[in-house]
Amino acid sequence: MLAQVCGKPSDSLHSAGRPPFLKTMLRTCAVVFLTLGQVKGQGPGGSKACVNPTCATPPCAAATLGDVGCTTVAGVTQYKHEMLSKGDTIAIGSHIYGPFEAGFTSKQDSIIKNWGCTDPSLVYDSKGGRDIGIAEALVAYKCNIEFPRVVGTTWYGAVGHCGGHTGDYHFHKSFGCLYSESGGHSTVVGDIASYKMYGKWEDYSKNLLPLLDACGAHLGPTPDSASNVYHYHVQDKAPFTVGCHGPSSSGGLVSLAACRALYSTCGDDSSSIEYKAGVSIAYDRFCPCWDAAGSNTGNVELPALSTSNISYTATSTPTPTPSPTTSTSATGSVSGVMRDTVGFAAALLAVVQFL
Repeated sequence: MLAQVCGKPSDSLHSAGRPPFLKTMLRTCAVVFLTLGQVKGQGPGGSKACVNPTCATPPCAAATLGDVGCTTVAGVTQYKHEMLSKGDTIAIGSHIYGPFEAGFTSKQDSIIKNWGCTDPSLVYDSKGGRDIGIAEALVAYKCNIEFPRVVGTTWYGAVGHCGGHTGDYHFHKSFGCLYSESGGHSTVVGDIASYKMYGKWEDYSKNLLPLLDACGAHLGPTPDSASNVYHYHVQDKAPFTVGCHGPSSSGGLVSLAACRALYSTCGDDSSSIEYKAGVSIAYDRFCPCWDAAGSNTGNVELPALSTSNISYTATSTPTPTPSPTTSTSATGSVSGVMRDTVGFAAALLAVVQFL
């Protein structure tokens, strides 16, 4: 359909001899098509179908950039973010990614400025391999802004309220609009290879969170199975989605050491990151295996490996995933109206970069 209506994007945008106005028209046409292309297997703003990976002999490494699974339910956005407006639908079959971003360069200047960072170079990172949580903390610290945050009905963050972002829409965390934080065990949000992923609660009504292995899963009953089965849960902390594809070779939980053994990127590159004034952490880029202390360089084994319990009591009364601070006006030197305009332009540019 895109080729019939607009012409092939790569030919349209890069062929010599086309007048500038035609390139602009074709670019706009491509963006409009992609915005409307929310069909099964395609996230909003995306044209690339999600491919659920396979793991024939677990445990297996998960993609550090790219699909680790696919969603199996649709969701409705509660806030405007990038190309999505409040009330838009995120389709079934959207991409589930791991925790890492590919990095930020001058190509993302318009997006970074839309966040409220007047000097985008402050957060440039050409290497990538930092998780979404650290990436957002660095933007907040280096740009001296609230991030993420809500202004009116607009969500400003590296990912939106639902936990994903466009061009080709993909989730990194949260899945906040794909399940309801209520009742008992959270409902399913997607497939991760041969196993299902559920929302974050083991039992919301009892304030219980699941104890998980290094892959982000455990053995227990689910709304789809009365018997114990291996399944994943969304997490509020890294790796957010998946650290690896389990279970262990014996069908049990995957240890921290077993997870890291799957990746050549674990143990090869530890550096210090200051993400708050005077606060630094040791960090290993593209290593998706976090220990019990929340470090991907430390060696504190996860408690799920040493107990028969499958859950623990959350430290506070269960509430829906906290929203960022709501502001009545935009933070920084750019007005809220201008931010919306810049944000729309940034979204268009982001989509075109994928074509």
